[in-house]
Amino acid sequence: MKEGGDVFRNVLDQSVLASLRELQDAGDPDIVAEVGGLFIKHSPEKVDAIMRSVEKDDAKGLQLAAHSLKSSSAYIGAMRLSTLAKELEMMGRSNSLNGAKEKAQMLKEEFSLVMEAILAEIQMTGQSI
Repeated sequence: MKEGGDVFRNVLDQSVLASLRELQDAGDPDIVAEVGGLFIKHSPEKVDAIMRSVEKDDAKGLQLAAHSLKSSSAYIGAMRLSTLAKELEMMGRSNSLNGAKEKAQMLKEEFSLVMEAILAEIQMTGQSI
């Protein structure tokens, strides 16, 4: 199973995951599996909200949804996803949605990679979500 983690090593910042692991208490469930599971559970609705906001030209909705995804992505080490979310957040904040559809599509593709990478990380821990 190590191979799966290696394939996605550049999708998730391993130093962020290492920092999370430093917070691990003996006997507790694996912290990366816990945080990753929460990301898997809650982030699809954030991505959906981003996509809906872009389709509706809803700058405020885009700003709020992208802000939320930006933070949770950074916490799990998905830095490219966090950067894309930040760019969309700024587009929403400035009410300038020119290019937002293309950026949102890039975010959706990166999100797919992040989900696979998190699942691979969780598998390596032997935990289930």
